[in-house]
Amino acid sequence: MQSNMKKKIIVLGSINMDLVVRTDRAPEGGETLIGASFQTIPGGKGANQAVAIARQGGEVAMIGRVGNDAFGNELLAKLKENKVNVEQVKHADTCSTGIAMIVVEETGQNRIIVVAGANGRVINTDIDEAEVLFGQSEFLVAQLETPLSTVAHALNVAKAGHLRTVFNAAPAPNQPLDDAMLRQIDYLLVNESEAESIAGKAVKNIESALEVAQNLQKKTNGCIVLTLGEKGAVTADGTSVWHTPSFKIEALDTTAAGDAFTGGLVNSLQQGMSLKDAVIHASAAGALAACKFGAQPSLPTLDEIKGFLASRNVR
Repeated sequence: MQSNMKKKIIVLGSINMDLVVRTDRAPEGGETLIGASFQTIPGGKGANQAVAIARQGGEVAMIGRVGNDAFGNELLAKLKENKVNVEQVKHADTCSTGIAMIVVEETGQNRIIVVAGANGRVINTDIDEAEVLFGQSEFLVAQLETPLSTVAHALNVAKAGHLRTVFNAAPAPNQPLDDAMLRQIDYLLVNESEAESIAGKAVKNIESALEVAQNLQKKTNGCIVLTLGEKGAVTADGTSVWHTPSFKIEALDTTAAGDAFTGGLVNSLQQGMSLKDAVIHASAAGALAACKFGAQPSLPTLDEIKGFLASRNVR
């Protein structure tokens, strides 16, 4: 008899404080500009994706690290506020909490510098000590703002425990990903530059994206979702490859749009949606996030996504 208890989603990843400056345009080398505003906003790809999933009704737990500092304490409080389980988030005593310096231009385009801090101290033992959590979970979601070796170990542990694995290869890897690691991935999520880093072939348009997605699918034997910004997304599942158009919006800040997309995809898959429908749902989540300022503050709820899809005559 199947249990009615909802399985958890584990997010292994970064927890950052975003230091955000809004300005008309980013400065050139040696140039000083006057910015319009400054804010500190909870972020980090891992934390963003965890909050995105939680806001859509998923039961999510994080594995990660923060520093013993004011930013770390504030970030943990914000995760708890968003109903993210942080029992497996540890403190790193010898370094700061991770930060991201983000310059947001008037167009909504952003430029980001990340300092890993405590995120760089996430180790294999952190995964092993979460054995009970892995036994309660259905999905593992990971990115590349924590050490690659730890991510690879987590993927191995997840697959051994029959979890479905979702790997968002962001930021773009600066070294080739091991073939054995790629084969542990059930859903690989990449943008154009990340796809090029892994596949070794440039994504210039929808046609080349279809080809690259199919090539990556053969490498992983899983499903590939290649996001193309305003051009939408391309998906390959081993039997077919298709393009999903984007929703037309007025972008305000694209900072966490990709994280909203990832959260939307994972949550939809857990709810039993087909991959085709899950990508549409994820695209709506990403579009809504791009319409609001900030990382975690921009992440939509399930009701907001449903309302958006209804307004666009999408079931």
